Amino acid sequence: MTDDDNTVLLTILNKSYRVHCPPGERSALMESARYIDERMYRIQRRGASLDREQIAVMVALNIANELLQKPSAEGGGSPLDDARLVELENKLDRALGEARSA
Repeated sequence: MTDDDNTVLLTILNKSYRVHCPPGERSALMESARYIDERMYRIQRRGASLDREQIAVMVALNIANELLQKPSAEGGGSPLDDARLVELENKLDRALGEARSA
């Protein structure tokens, strides 16, 4: 669901987040949110005593581990090179900042 051209309303684990997103990246962002939501629900079903933050950290660790286990298409190394890590970290920082201020 979208509010304007640059903001997408996402729901993850029954909580809504408004996230700034360029129009060309909207579909990928929404697919990412669906993926994370599914992963968080799976962990929640296994460990009902975990809070939202603990579940999010578990999902992040699992996804990072999966990425680090995959060889890069460019030459067999990790797909998470330094430039890509900085880019991902900046995107996460912006999204978290916007979610906190909403």
